[in-house]
Amino acid sequence: MTNITKEFQYNIADDIYSQTNELIQTATATYNGPAKKYAVVDAQSNKLTSATITEEQFETFNDNNEDFYAVEIDCNGSNTVICAMLDGGINPIGLPEVSEDIPGSDDAFVRTEPVLPSDTYELKEIQYDRSSNAFVRPLPWKAPEQTWQNLIGFRNVTLSAADRTLSEDMPESLYNKVAEFKQYLRDLPVTFGGHWNVIIASAGTGYTVGDRILVTDPSYKNGQSVGDILLTVSSVDDNGGITAVDKSNAAAYEYHKEAGTYNNVFTVQSATGTGATFNLSKVATVPAFKIVVKTHPLQ
Repeated sequence: MTNITKEFQYNIADDIYSQTNELIQTATATYNGPAKKYAVVDAQSNKLTSATITEEQFETFNDNNEDFYAVEIDCNGSNTVICAMLDGGINPIGLPEVSEDIPGSDDAFVRTEPVLPSDTYELKEIQYDRSSNAFVRPLPWKAPEQTWQNLIGFRNVTLSAADRTLSEDMPESLYNKVAEFKQYLRDLPVTFGGHWNVIIASAGTGYTVGDRILVTDPSYKNGQSVGDILLTVSSVDDNGGITAVDKSNAAAYEYHKEAGTYNNVFTVQSATGTGATFNLSKVATVPAFKIVVKTHPLQ
């Protein structure tokens, strides 16, 4: 099989994995590999698999399979970008890199420059139209593998595991490091803009532990149908002034990605006390795939 080297251009997302192209950006890359590739397609969905076969296998493949079929791809034509995603058509080693500092993180997010086709399009979502013998355009954008939902799940599991490692028998310096790590995990959603930070603006009087308060103010909901934030009083002072609350339903990574501050938000209080007021704030939400969670100090 003849190998080729071909420079090609392809659309890229506004930001890696953003799945939008409002800025109409393109990138240029160089493909090095066979002039033709033979890709395996799922017969039911007509979507590409990641498998390729040889030219010799291609000759009889479609005669011996019902669940899959194979297609020949001209890597020197309009489908170079697909060839570049199959079997490492682009070697990322040695490519320039872009480093992005992430507020609240000790680790920068690093990616290649330009963004590779394999980080731009979802290979296994690319469909083949058998009636026209062509791939369906536009190619589907690649979604991030790490989402805020599974990041929070990972945080919860890691925090639970860290609880079991904290012991009064530990040396003080190590105990403090584990305690700091646990606090880091608790704060992670607020630190990276995934949750609202609730600030007690006025403590009020007459509250008791367990009182529940709903933040129903529509101002912070970005005009979307979002559930109210539930605050549960977790500690009070001698006058029943609220000194701490637990919160639930405070996730904001889906409906309020921008930074924001909302003072004296409207609340509905089913509580014994009166006069407490609250402010909400958040930093811009960091995409979950850009966050590198710290490791346990015992690891």
